[in-house]
Amino acid sequence: TPADFMRLIGLADTQGGRYKTLRCQLNAMAACRLQMGFADHTFNSMAVKQYEAWLPRSAGELNKWPNVLVLTDDFYKELRAHGVPLDRRALHALTGSALCIDIYTWLAYRLHRIQGGPVAIPWAALMRQFAHQPQGLHAKETFRRGFLHGLHKVQMAYPQAKVEPFDGGLALHASPPPVAKQVFVAAKLKGGSH
Repeated sequence: TPADFMRLIGLADTQGGRYKTLRCQLNAMAACRLQMGFADHTFNSMAVKQYEAWLPRSAGELNKWPNVLVLTDDFYKELRAHGVPLDRRALHALTGSALCIDIYTWLAYRLHRIQGGPVAIPWAALMRQFAHQPQGLHAKETFRRGFLHGLHKVQMAYPQAKVEPFDGGLALHASPPPVAKQVFVAAKLKGGSH
């Protein structure tokens, strides 16, 4: 149920406001078109092929929406090729800061893909990456201070992340993902189905 999901990510909802927000965001996600760019290709498509959310008919009936959520084939292939599981405890610890969640997600994706020595990312590139519109004489320094404050919180939630600030930006070092890869073996069930 939505209440179970919110408890799972550490968002208890006693007033009903977060439930309404979650429902609104799920509806928006189901209707959005994604554009993503990778080093060797881009993705521009819908993520959700079918989404059906059914409300309970009575107050005592459990609401288990969405009852149907079907991802598009293209999006599912992108998830399989580029997806990185995130630690829900880290997401819970970073709740309340969109910047911290963005930094965490970016590092979770980026760090375990680094081959060889560190990768230097200049502050100007980070400002563009994190959609900061520089304004004023000290915009770069304001961004740098805010980013480093967020990075400190992220490294507390993702201690394996090896990131070192330097005067010109950040040095990213190869690091394990926040959730270790797991291998699942499908067993054949009785009657020949999988």
